[in-house]
Amino acid sequence: MKKISKALKISELPPVSDYLSTGCTILDLSISDRLDGGFGVGRISHIWGKESTAKSILSLEPLGCSQRKGGTATLVDSEGTLDFDRAKNLFGVDTDKLNYISAEDEGIEELTIEYLFDNIIYDCIKNSKKGKPSALTVDSLSAITSGMELDNNDAYGASRAKCMSAGFRKNIWALSKSNLSLIFVDQTRQKIGVTFGKKDTFSGGEALKFYASTRIQVSNFSKIKNKYDKVIGVMIAFEIDKNKIAPPFRSGKFRLLFDYGIDDIGTNLIWLKENDPLYTAKKGFYTFDDKAYRFDTLVKYIEDNNLEEVLRKEVYRIWKIIYPKLGRKRKLRK
Repeated sequence: MKKISKALKISELPPVSDYLSTGCTILDLSISDRLDGGFGVGRISHIWGKESTAKSILSLEPLGCSQRKGGTATLVDSEGTLDFDRAKNLFGVDTDKLNYISAEDEGIEELTIEYLFDNIIYDCIKNSKKGKPSALTVDSLSAITSGMELDNNDAYGASRAKCMSAGFRKNIWALSKSNLSLIFVDQTRQKIGVTFGKKDTFSGGEALKFYASTRIQVSNFSKIKNKYDKVIGVMIAFEIDKNKIAPPFRSGKFRLLFDYGIDDIGTNLIWLKENDPLYTAKKGFYTFDDKAYRFDTLVKYIEDNNLEEVLRKEVYRIWKIIYPKLGRKRKLRK
């Protein structure tokens, strides 16, 4: 057997160079442990959950963030449900510069899994600007079929899983070296005949679970009502059930108002009150600058005085106390 004369060079996955915000400070910190964090650039993120749990909203926020940082934003809208006015007014997406792709576009015979990986994802990786973080959102992966399904050659429904696994293998290394954040939205399906254990599953196999660096599960937590007892929003609960950027299994919740979007100020105030005794006043009041305010009054006060960044930095200060980084190192084995 011929000996190898030179040492093999082991390739390493490049570190995350930039981040795209989710629009929620608590979620950004949960994903990346950074105040300027969020979805990792050069990584795959997976947002999953049942219907009406803010999955699309979380996938639109990084599109607007990438545009503000000088990158490009691409949305594959396989369901054809994008509201352009809401995307522009609530989530900061410049819809005039958005690369919007749907099944109805000219030049796309069929929007399939094969076309998604071999054309759209490949082109976005290739054309991502150097030094400028770009974002590609696929909403949703569950609504995209495979070529074999269209040709009625998929008797057991396994073609989507095969196509996705092959697509990730072909693009994963190029993606890690690019300035593109790839975000997939996925809806759960219910397993039939399951009595015990998890009843939720996904169409398309396990490839996305394996290749995703970050997986976020979202669910409805509670309804938000105004003083007239009308529902104006929902509290969304999240859990990071896989994370290769920061420690996993962190969880929390954020406020989503129907006519506003993600209420980051309100979310941060509630989080501070739950995690720091200094911000806890009597029932129905919140403490800020050593004064007690009612919730709505304090939100308006922070907005009117441009104190959002002050509030975010205070959240980050408490966050580092709750989740300190270990300073010690493991001893080497002898």
